[in-house]
Amino acid sequence: MMTERHSQPEFFVLWHARHLAVEEDGEAIHRDLDGGIHLDEEEWRILGIYRDREMAEARGQDAKQLPGFRDEPDCFCISPLMLDEDLWTDGYFTEYPEGIQED
Repeated sequence: MMTERHSQPEFFVLWHARHLAVEEDGEAIHRDLDGGIHLDEEEWRILGIYRDREMAEARGQDAKQLPGFRDEPDCFCISPLMLDEDLWTDGYFTEYPEGIQED
């Protein structure tokens, strides 16, 4: 017998992107021309998962004072997350630099 899936509480994940891509002048590329977070050659860190958006935003403001995070204060992102929701359902693809092959 199938049971109906009940909606689960929504939580909020606070992320921070550390950018590795650099301009010709050596400065990190943080934002694209449209103002969005640059999504090429970055490392993402999860700072925490919170019950509401306000808690995640407050933690992000506090983290902007910490080493590493304060170097990229505009690179925080908050994503909603549902419990018991399947993610990465289609697998993933790794793009390797030229000359490097997967074993």
